[in-house]
Amino acid sequence: MPADPSLYRVLTTPGYERDFHTISRGVSAAVDAMDRVLTILRRDPYNRSRQHQIKKLTGCKAGEGQWRIRWKEYRLRYDILENDVVLYSFRPRATSPPTPASPLH
Repeated sequence: MPADPSLYRVLTTPGYERDFHTISRGVSAAVDAMDRVLTILRRDPYNRSRQHQIKKLTGCKAGEGQWRIRWKEYRLRYDILENDVVLYSFRPRATSPPTPASPLH
């Protein structure tokens, strides 16, 4: 049976892998959160349904995680490259990398 063409492929980076393995050690809530986030990102990484806490970040370039999804106390940064979603970080809210501030005029 062919894969659903409407689904995005989710890829990970070493930084994401490091974050996730560090956080998920002994924390089943992190594993459960990631399962739910992966389901969302495979289907709707742009949040066209407006059902998820997904935000396009300003001031970020490709490779820095231009998108952020919030799920419970976790934050995940990612990019969307054609049909691929590339995960860069998975962190609890308190340690998420700051969003670049808009320059003052």
